Amino acid sequence: MTQPVRRPIEQPSEERGKRAGCLTWGAVLGVLAGIMVGVYALPPILKHYYGETVVGVNETYRAGGKSIILLDVSQASDPLGEAASGMRREDFFAHLEVHSNDPWQPKATDFTLEFKELDDWQKATEATVAGQPLTTIIEHHETTIEVHWVVEFPPDEVTSLTVEAVHLSDPRVKFEVTWP
Repeated sequence: MTQPVRRPIEQPSEERGKRAGCLTWGAVLGVLAGIMVGVYALPPILKHYYGETVVGVNETYRAGGKSIILLDVSQASDPLGEAASGMRREDFFAHLEVHSNDPWQPKATDFTLEFKELDDWQKATEATVAGQPLTTIIEHHETTIEVHWVVEFPPDEVTSLTVEAVHLSDPRVKFEVTWP
């Protein structure tokens, strides 16, 4: 039997070793640049093209066959229910007048309330039309939607809440609010 022929293992040349290091560093820097673009540059670009339409106080949103005006935002003088243990509860309401050229099916969760003191926008717990649960907005009729938010927060961190805006997710609209 013959012995297998052993070939010497070639060591990469010094020039080839330098190229491999450059490729590795290039890949690392490319990934870091991609992360930086994704974190810092992409959100403002997307917000510019797909951002919210800002509607001032007492102004009407008109687009997509809809006109929507925020009539008022109010707070119940007393909480309308019990808060979770260790939390404080406040109830907020908004009335919006809507006229749509097509049937429209908003949901209560499409409405959020932004507060100066809280980081997260609060989703509405219910929305009604004339006391009935919100369903399809009938075309060519003026409809008043009442939206209700139950907001719970730690009483030791926040003493009072200041409403800054009402947001609607479909269409993407921000209704500015003047809060007393």
